[in-house]
Amino acid sequence: MSNKVKKLSGTIAAQASAAGVAGISVIRMSGEQTKEITKKIIGEELDHMQAKRATFFNQEGKKIDDGVALGFFAPNSYTGEDVLEVSCHGSPAIVDEILKALYDFGARLAEPGEFTKRAYLNDKIDLVQAEAVADLIESKSIQTARAARRSLEGVFSKKVFTLSDQLTETRTLVEAALDFPDEELNETSYKKTLSTKMSKINNAFLSLLKETRTACRIREGATLAITGEPNVGKSTLMNTLCGHQRAIVSEVPGTTRDTIEETILLDGFSITIVDTAGIRHTKNTIEKEGIARAKKAAKNADIVIEMHDANKPDQARKASEKNTLLLFNKVDLLKTQPENKNKNKRVFYVSAKDGSGVDDVVGAIAAFFGDNETHESGLTARRRHLNNLGDAFGFYKKAKSKIEANKAADLVAEDLLQAQNTLSEITGEFSTEDLLGKIFSEFCIGK
Repeated sequence: MSNKVKKLSGTIAAQASAAGVAGISVIRMSGEQTKEITKKIIGEELDHMQAKRATFFNQEGKKIDDGVALGFFAPNSYTGEDVLEVSCHGSPAIVDEILKALYDFGARLAEPGEFTKRAYLNDKIDLVQAEAVADLIESKSIQTARAARRSLEGVFSKKVFTLSDQLTETRTLVEAALDFPDEELNETSYKKTLSTKMSKINNAFLSLLKETRTACRIREGATLAITGEPNVGKSTLMNTLCGHQRAIVSEVPGTTRDTIEETILLDGFSITIVDTAGIRHTKNTIEKEGIARAKKAAKNADIVIEMHDANKPDQARKASEKNTLLLFNKVDLLKTQPENKNKNKRVFYVSAKDGSGVDDVVGAIAAFFGDNETHESGLTARRRHLNNLGDAFGFYKKAKSKIEANKAADLVAEDLLQAQNTLSEITGEFSTEDLLGKIFSEFCIGK
């Protein structure tokens, strides 16, 4: 049994379905007293994975409700412990009465996320999979839900474990070299083998870092800032993307004085669109503040749409940053429709008013979440995963530099070990109580 199990305490119970009136509510119980309490509340025992129509009684023997009792016994349950799931009528009063009976019989109220925490402590899932449970519950789009499901199935964890194994193999090779003098190592293929392994690890880190950044965007969504001079059509574009009149549109310059935000699903991904004040020279104090906020919004955004009036030929034709899309609006007013002669994938000619060309912009925005292949195999990840990966990559690069500088093998091995331990924090092989407390406190009670 894992040493982590020592952190478990008592038999827990809580409502697993959403609070409030419903046709059916589900109550879950887990722990070493589950079988004993089950016999008391329904008056009989259950077999593993046996669903039975039952009457639920309180401590005084009074009938509470009729429903279904379903048993799962250790280790073949969600938590790895004996589990009882009760389906009853969805009255809050009935749910409260059944929970009170469970507590009277010896269970206690579960803490937020404690069922999933026990699954982790009992080695049923790792920490990444535990977090994916919360991501799946909180997902607001089908793309996010599918990505969370893949992380829950262990796809992301497997990538981390594979990279960790590569570090272990390389560290073993380096440590083995401590027993041999340089003369003997030079006569073997040691340096070539080590170079090959380090190169493979480098590529694996870069690939996983890129994938994790995309996975963070899929989970968190992205912020899109629409910037440009006054009257280029920023608010019209926002209304077109939102599908309703979210921002006031006027021919009067400087109508938008503050940032306006709206979160939508765009091609299956969550996007927070920020309409900003038109950027120009002004003496108006309020407008100056709006322009300052516009620049700040653009700086902090994941994606920036820089809008120009297509009727002004002196405008720039090249996006300055990788996360910037250049839009030339009001093509409906041009006599001759412009062409993207250089086929620049970040330059678009559109009419925010009638919607022409906007679908191409939507496709480009979706590309920030990865290509079509990524959409089908995407994952969810958290900032802590990305931070740990970055830190682990830092230790790896230190080891690589020491190898290139012919530093002592024991120093190289230490950096590789640090990289491996930092990776292990992602999956929870190495974890602290503070980290676990923070992660599971964000769960709902009953999950």
